[in-house]
Order: sequence, then structure tokens, then C-alpha cells
Amino acid sequence: MLLSVIIPTYNRNEKVDRLLDTFSTQINDKVEILVIDDHSEIPYKTKYEWTKVIRLKENSGGASIPRNVGLDNATGEYITFVDADDMIKPNYIEKILEKTKQKWDYCFMSWECGIRKVIIRDRPPKWNCCVWNCVYKKELIGDVRFNPKLKIAEDYEFNQKVRRGRKANIVDILYYYEENSPDSLVNAGIVYNDKYKED
Repeated sequence: MLLSVIIPTYNRNEKVDRLLDTFSTQINDKVEILVIDDHSEIPYKTKYEWTKVIRLKENSGGASIPRNVGLDNATGEYITFVDADDMIKPNYIEKILEKTKQKWDYCFMSWECGIRKVIIRDRPPKWNCCVWNCVYKKELIGDVRFNPKLKIAEDYEFNQKVRRGRKANIVDILYYYEENSPDSLVNAGIVYNDKYKED
């Protein structure tokens, strides 16, 4: 397996269906999709046999534990993350697999949200610390996991530990970030850990 895509979800069944429909037009035997259901009120089920769904026994209240479960079960040489309420472009997998032919440890991808487009030519804006706009070599991640005590900004701490070595960029916009999702953790009023306020 070359690429593992980890999708944590909680009560977003319709959005995950929409996301997987987009994946269905570009999936191949080099890619595995892992949907980690954080004990949704209605258990998530998929119509696609190439999707592995793992349901947690209880709700964790954040993305850290579902992502960690995804990492523990991922078999790909490279790993990336997609949030359940976001979307990918039709050439998402193609461009990532094409980029794996080069030598790098982690690779940024460009994205858009609303009318704003963020083109990564070197590194992302300083304020961006997300994992959904980055592909990581599994060997680079090793035993590093997301901090389950953090319900938000867990990406920041994770990236501080794993973003090292050779860096690469994909200038093409491959990801659409839904910044106005009403039930997201950010919009739910959860405050960032004091440690990350300046960032």
C-alpha cells in the first residue's frame, strides 16, 4: 500500500458519503481509505468495499484519538488526513501519488476555503498548523501520536514533532477546507490551549 487516507468523523454521515463519492472516481489499489467513526449517534456505514470503517466504543470528544486509531491501522508508506466536512479535488490522489516518486519526508499541498486560495510554493502561512494540507512519510511519523488531552490545535503539537527532514510542495490546489461548518470544534466555542495562543 502506498497511501493511507485517514478520515475521522462524528455525526457527519452524509458528508462522509459525499467525500467518499469523490474518492470513488480516483481510488486505486495503491490507496486505502480509513474512516474512524468516533461513536456517532448513528453508526457510520459505507457502500464502498475499499473503505475500512473503524467505530470507537465511546466518543472521544475530539480528533486526536480517532486520528491515532487511524495511524495505528494505516499500512501505507505515506499518510494523510482529510476532515469529514471538507472536500478533495478530482485529482487529489493522482497528484499525491505522482509526488511520491520524488524523495521527501513530508509534503504540503495547496488548498482553498471560500473565495480564498492558498498556494504553497515553499511552506504554508505561519498561522497554518493543520495536518489535512500535508502528506507524511509513515516512517517519519513513527510512534508519534496526537495528544488526546487536546481537543483543538492538536495538529500543532503533532507537527512540531514530525515535520522534519526533506520538505516538498504541491502547488496544485487539492483540498477544499470548509471553514464555516457550524458544528466544527472551532465554532463550538472551544478555546485554544494557552500554549498556542500566539500561533
